[in-house]
Amino acid sequence: LPKIGFPAVPFSLETLKIITPFAVTMAAVGAIESLLTMQLLDGLADDGERGSTKKECFGQGLGNVASGLAGGIGGCALLGQSIINVESGGGKSRLSGMSMAVFLALGIVACAPLLASVPIAALVGVMACVCQSTFSWSSLRILGKIPKLDAFVIFLVSAITVKDDLAKAVVAGVIANALGFAWTQSTSISTKVSEEKVPYNKSLKWKSYNMNGPLFFGSTTEFESLFNVKDDPSDVIIDFTNSRVFDHSALEAINNVADKYGEAGKKVHLRHLSKESAVLLRKLHGGDRPYEVIESDPLTDPVYSIPNE
Repeated sequence: LPKIGFPAVPFSLETLKIITPFAVTMAAVGAIESLLTMQLLDGLADDGERGSTKKECFGQGLGNVASGLAGGIGGCALLGQSIINVESGGGKSRLSGMSMAVFLALGIVACAPLLASVPIAALVGVMACVCQSTFSWSSLRILGKIPKLDAFVIFLVSAITVKDDLAKAVVAGVIANALGFAWTQSTSISTKVSEEKVPYNKSLKWKSYNMNGPLFFGSTTEFESLFNVKDDPSDVIIDFTNSRVFDHSALEAINNVADKYGEAGKKVHLRHLSKESAVLLRKLHGGDRPYEVIESDPLTDPVYSIPNE
């Protein structure tokens, strides 16, 4: 049986520099795999209950610390065993998981000589059968139906997982997905042009740009290209009812458009901006400008905030 004690390594900064990269990678991989396994099992059990991610991570960390003190190595949830446990015997309680761990430990300790005589090829066959039974083969049929970005991320994460490790694969997948989402959203902003009669002079008409889609740093270029400053009338409305300003780059883009109209001797009326957006717009240029009119309506204006950079 193992003895309890601290590892026979010097406690120094040099030691920490050596083990920290490996420790962080193992912790990330273990946490990710355990949480993904828990999410999958919640779907398989379908009993209306959900596992606690906080308890899962805390329990896994505590167990790995105890394992290290006993001379063992770190571990995490086993997807194959967990699925077999749920689907074969309906094991859904904590007692089920604990029993599986206890019997596995007893089997390794009591039957070590017998297990040593089992050919590696047989164990490979067992793992191949586990992979075959746990892999979601139906997911292959939908590859041609899902967005190309999602298919690319699936292949990217799979390739990096096989080549390096799951932690790097997850980071690469998150970055690829974030960039793809930003690109998709940056091209989704559009406008619907209409004309609106002037209340005090019904013979005059103002041009109204009704914006659709998010306005943020990725869509500012597309936003500025939607306006025809040269051919527009003297007064133009930019309506943000179906749009939202997300960051300071968006505010700068609105200011740039207003400046272009101001240089052409025209006026821009900004409608349905949030109160915070209106305040920040005024701060950007030090107050109100004659060619940029912010029309506020507390009853219909949206309420949202813009993160500080």
